[in-house]
Amino acid sequence: MKGESLISTSEGNYCFADFEFTCGFYIDKAQSELLSVGLVICDSEHNVLEKYYSTIRPNIHRKLTKQCRKLTRLTQEEIDASADADAVAGEVCSLLRKYRISQVGVWGNFDRPGLLSDIKQHGRARKSASNVSRLLTMVKDIQNETIRKMKLPQAINIKDLAMAFDYTPASGTFHNALNDAEALYTVHKAVWTTDIYSNEKFLALKKARLDKIEADKRAAEQRRKEMTLLLPMTEREKEFYSTLERLEDKNDYWRLRFRIMNMFNRLPSEESFCFIVLHSPRRTKLAAASGYTAEKYPGAEMRRFTRDDFDSILLDEISRKIPVKS
Repeated sequence: MKGESLISTSEGNYCFADFEFTCGFYIDKAQSELLSVGLVICDSEHNVLEKYYSTIRPNIHRKLTKQCRKLTRLTQEEIDASADADAVAGEVCSLLRKYRISQVGVWGNFDRPGLLSDIKQHGRARKSASNVSRLLTMVKDIQNETIRKMKLPQAINIKDLAMAFDYTPASGTFHNALNDAEALYTVHKAVWTTDIYSNEKFLALKKARLDKIEADKRAAEQRRKEMTLLLPMTEREKEFYSTLERLEDKNDYWRLRFRIMNMFNRLPSEESFCFIVLHSPRRTKLAAASGYTAEKYPGAEMRRFTRDDFDSILLDEISRKIPVKS
């Protein structure tokens, strides 16, 4: 599993980081602000060179929500005594310059939007965020790169991965910025310097994830079947379906029937519906008749139907795709 990570620098050093943000109650992603940052800096052999941790005082929503306190284990006293995010980001940028690091590895796609939101909140408070902006340009999500390297089917949270490689926080819990940065460092070190396929804990985690994906697929397929037969097949449908020879036509039939049943289920109070055919390229849409206007679908063909006669739409559309026998 050895190889060069995409966040290595000309000096061969790495930086792994985690950021915690305000959350909960009235704070959405577009309003989040920095609460803490943790860094682990190491050389190309993953020897740790330096660690950094700091809490941060928000500008707009200074009082921690109950959810935020529970998640991060931070206290209001810690936050009140902390520096502004731009001052902390200045320290971080100085540390990155010291080790000639131009990219900071993070796990997942929330850190960049979170930093961008913090910059906007600084603007609302009429404060500079030049250092946060500089830090934002260095942040790189390495989750997908690492997942591909591990040959996993989809992302796994950093806590589960790190624990598979025997990492547990020395103090505190996960969702502490330094602990999560150390977890990311542990995973990166394992993936790029060891044979992870000899690690029984990792193999068990991978199998559990694959088993869950398969179970989810089966459950979703069962839900689709139940939805597709929300209304029993009409006699016309049964007769028509018995004539279908190609698997492609049968699959098209069930897909369209599922779309129709799903719409019926989503719109229980609607009585009339529209089957809309758009052109260039040809594609179809389903909609409630009460929301249809010709102006919304210029140049489209439209047929109305109800729960009692939907089978005519279904049969006509599938028949259109069946090749004419010579």
